[in-house]
Amino acid sequence: MRRRNLEVPVVAGFAILAGLLAFGMVSSILQLESLANAQMGRMRADEKEIAQVERLRWKSELIVSSGRAHLISGDPALLAELQESKRQFNEIIRTLGLGAHDVDLEVRAERAARNFVGAQERLFDQAQSRIRNRKQLVRRYEADLLPFQTQFGDAVARLVEYKEAAGTERYEEAGRLRAQLTVRLYGLLAVLLLVSFFVAWHFSRLLGRSLRHEQDSLEAARKALASRDELMGMVAHDLRNPLNAITLRAALMRKETDLARVQQQSGSIVNVAMRMDHLIKTMLEVATIEAGKFSVTPERCSVDDLLRETTDMFSALAASKQVQIEQMVKEPGLAVRVDRERVLQVLSNLVGNALKFTPPGGHVTVDAEQQGATVRFAVRDTGPGIAPENLLRVFDRFWKEERGGKKGTGLGLFIAKGIVDAHGGCIWVESDLGQGARFYFTLPIAEPTTHQVRPGEHEARLPAA
Repeated sequence: MRRRNLEVPVVAGFAILAGLLAFGMVSSILQLESLANAQMGRMRADEKEIAQVERLRWKSELIVSSGRAHLISGDPALLAELQESKRQFNEIIRTLGLGAHDVDLEVRAERAARNFVGAQERLFDQAQSRIRNRKQLVRRYEADLLPFQTQFGDAVARLVEYKEAAGTERYEEAGRLRAQLTVRLYGLLAVLLLVSFFVAWHFSRLLGRSLRHEQDSLEAARKALASRDELMGMVAHDLRNPLNAITLRAALMRKETDLARVQQQSGSIVNVAMRMDHLIKTMLEVATIEAGKFSVTPERCSVDDLLRETTDMFSALAASKQVQIEQMVKEPGLAVRVDRERVLQVLSNLVGNALKFTPPGGHVTVDAEQQGATVRFAVRDTGPGIAPENLLRVFDRFWKEERGGKKGTGLGLFIAKGIVDAHGGCIWVESDLGQGARFYFTLPIAEPTTHQVRPGEHEARLPAA
């Protein structure tokens, strides 16, 4: 829960940082894009106005030249060209919209342009109506129109100068804005890096503190487990002496008296004491396994004898439960190098559980076969089986499946696994609901050796490991 509570602010903090970084980057990109678009728009507008102004100046030259040529030659085509040039001149003035920005130079240029056109029309009409000498007509036309043309040319030149200067100023302003945005962007990145560093440092401290807390808790839990195991071992050891005394006295009492009542009570004492002794042994074995100090004393043991002794041990119980128990050895003469009593304990736990859950009329089978350098033992039953979700838990400490009032400590399979592991083998279970359970475990095979042939025993060689 502590780790989960710490993960929430960590994820939220870095999500906020990522959001701020994304917002800052997007905002800066949008501003740069807006600045670039505005700058390009201004550049196009300025270039268009300058081009129109230059075109206006060129049209004024065309008007003067066309008028002069018509006055000299009287050619109607030149007159038509003059009229068309004036029309285009007026159209450029309307399209250009000079004076729309309330700039004095633009107003002057527009006024000079209109004065020039008006003067040209007036002088052209007067020259045609009053003067008959064409040379004098042309000189009068040029002399009277020249001041208006000069005034218009000066106004246009000043306007072009102004537009070019304004464009240069806009370029410089855009450069300053780009520099400001660049500084702002780098500043934002620096702030985000500092904040990220601070957040990472803060959460690393929290994670380190949480890790130390978990390590302290783990160490405390280990010490508690060690203390519990030590206490369990001490209690179990101290209880064995009085229990041995009770068992001994009850056994003596049972032998020395003929009274049926006393014999019954003494028998009960013996049974209770034996049960308590079994529980104490179980506690000691669990504590030893958990402490990693469980050890075995291996010796050569016959697989046939192990299976025979196990089935003999449970034959009476199986008969009382109307369950058939049998052993099967596919390869007679196999031998394993194991701790005999411990392996019998494993087989007893497995067969006892099989008999517990097998209904009347069922079967329990114990068999063994060689698999490479090991012998695989199997205990099969025809009981209800084990649910799939429990197959990985059957060997856990204190796990048990109680059905129909059948109870246990939940330590038998845990101890069985510890014994098999101590021999270097492995244990597992397979089961299908309604088709019984199959417990398997492997033990190291013994090296082949010769042995004395007992009466009734056929001499055989054991398979090599």
